[in-house]
Amino acid sequence: MTEKSSFQYLNLKDDLWHECLENSYGFLRKSWSSHWLGMPRVLHECLEFLNLHENNFSKAARSMLGAARSVALEIENQNLSQPNLTEPKYHNRLHFADALTSMSIQLAILVALEKKAEHDWMVCALLTCIAHDFLHPGKVNQVESEIEKQSFNCLKPILLCHFVPDAWQKVIETAIVRSDFSMVHHNHANVIGEDFEWNLKWLCVLLNEADVMASASSKYGPELGESLAQELRLIDFPLLSSVAGVEGRKTFLKQLLFSSPASLVLGMNERIVHEIRSIP
Repeated sequence: MTEKSSFQYLNLKDDLWHECLENSYGFLRKSWSSHWLGMPRVLHECLEFLNLHENNFSKAARSMLGAARSVALEIENQNLSQPNLTEPKYHNRLHFADALTSMSIQLAILVALEKKAEHDWMVCALLTCIAHDFLHPGKVNQVESEIEKQSFNCLKPILLCHFVPDAWQKVIETAIVRSDFSMVHHNHANVIGEDFEWNLKWLCVLLNEADVMASASSKYGPELGESLAQELRLIDFPLLSSVAGVEGRKTFLKQLLFSSPASLVLGMNERIVHEIRSIP
């Protein structure tokens, strides 16, 4: 993976993957509080980190990359064109950047483990990740995958505009719809006892993990939990206590699942257990 000397975003040294991840989260927060990097730049840095270059891509991968770039631009333009728009406290550009960063590090680890880069699946994973909460309203599902289906419906015109093949559109749709937190256990159950492969079942798991990886961090997770609580407070969410405060944090951590080979390298399960034990 690409190594950078001074830029503290996705700067991998000596295969210290978790340190790279945490430093990247920290860099994003500094940028968020002052001069925001912007989702197009975040996506660009992820592609550079993964050594993904268009000249090596299939036609399908190029179309999905074009769609991902359009989503990144649209996310930023939504906020620039509506200066009075209030972003959700949690489901905002920082969350999108966190998830994309997490996914990129997962993919890099998998390439290192598998000794093979599947460009189509890697670009699909980045596109699916950056779009999984596309135009999120800052609310909760009233029925299963309600908001996830809305996000895909908003994404669909972009996929069509970039001529993303139907087969890949179906993969992306399924992964986004199955990113509903209520389906996480089913997604992980689907890969029990199976070796990693570049396929839809594992993409669903990778997306679930990337979605909550920053929230699982003992350093950055508690603040993200409070952000989510603030978001839910605006809609009078009845189960607010399940995400807020010390008990909410413990409850949240106990619900998390990490089973991909990448998450094992990152030591996610051990870190979660350690944090739970440290909570009084």
